[in-house]
Amino acid sequence: MAPHKNLTGTFLIFVGLSIGASPALAQENGKTILALAAQAQSLEAQGQFEAAAAEYQKILKIDPRSVPALNALGALSVRQGKSEEGIAYYQQALKLNPQEFGTNLNLGIAYVKLQDYKDATPPLENATQIDPSHFQAQELLGVAWVAQNEYSRAIPPLEKAITLVPQDAGSSYLLIHCYIETRQFEKALSGFEHLEALDPDSSWVHILKGQAYDGTGSYTQALDEFEAARKQLPDDAIVRFSLGFMHWKLHHYDQAASELQEALRLEPHFSQGKYYLADTYVLNQKPELALPILQELVREAPKEYRVRVDLAKALDELGCYVEAVPQFQEAIRLGPTHAEPHYLLARTYQKLKRPDDSRRELELSQRLQATQREEVESLVGASGARGDPARGMGFVSPSSEGSSRPQP
Repeated sequence: MAPHKNLTGTFLIFVGLSIGASPALAQENGKTILALAAQAQSLEAQGQFEAAAAEYQKILKIDPRSVPALNALGALSVRQGKSEEGIAYYQQALKLNPQEFGTNLNLGIAYVKLQDYKDATPPLENATQIDPSHFQAQELLGVAWVAQNEYSRAIPPLEKAITLVPQDAGSSYLLIHCYIETRQFEKALSGFEHLEALDPDSSWVHILKGQAYDGTGSYTQALDEFEAARKQLPDDAIVRFSLGFMHWKLHHYDQAASELQEALRLEPHFSQGKYYLADTYVLNQKPELALPILQELVREAPKEYRVRVDLAKALDELGCYVEAVPQFQEAIRLGPTHAEPHYLLARTYQKLKRPDDSRRELELSQRLQATQREEVESLVGASGARGDPARGMGFVSPSSEGSSRPQP
């Protein structure tokens, strides 16, 4: 990601600005500054960054208010991996001219390089307001919002970026990802023809398309997309998890278990993969296989409501009714608005010959069920950040001359 740099002619604008200088002195200063700037740029082109920085510092001694010199020093610092030093120069330049486009963009780029997306956002917003037609500013602002999970805010600058440079695949990937995260699945699906033309045979297109089809309830079509992705990425844990999740939704429990097992072989600490594998075993009436996974998950995440419910169900199905009761009770404490654990606990109390307790829990279940609104389970939510196809980008966009296509 190259900083915005357009110093040609800029020193002509700022030379001779020393306060109180006579016209003759201002003219002399101007000539000196132009000579120093030319020498600095020549040294920079040769890779002699320290020597170039020294020339820019000489300019600041003549004119401490030289925004181009401060910008140049900031760009040199960032180029050498000294982003914090570069940020200090850019901030000094912005105090002198808050509306300077290049300074705002460069400051945003420096923060993005540090993965400080919150601080990157204000200068990038300023840059897009000063020059709405600048592709890199719009794209990076979208990237900064995506990195903060502010998907709705990322959509306008990414849409603008695509209108400015339609051939940039990276912006299209990010925009479709934002549409999916904001549940605008039809918009996501409508963008795939353009993206497929830019990046044919991409596994990432199949992954995003699978997520979009999942969001619209087209599970069979989603499954087809993830199967296509698996042929290209057979050893990708997210692809195998996504296949397992679709089979889970379609009640293909044997296939779901097979894919989820493979996802966990590839990434053993994938907690969501563990949960859905255990849940698949519970649904497929194999509680003995689910139990050790659920016990492990409870140790890892003792406050996870759904894990606690499944653990209680597995114990109940294994005939361990007494052990199931405290697990159901803990699930009720963790999810007090859910009707299911009350209903399941009522059934367990029946098996334990506790009719009064069973009746109480059944009544509570019915009362909650009347007002309960079940959330739609989606692949994006199920897989969490691990299911983000944009993860390969690292949220760092290259320069506007390159492509921001995500890499597996």
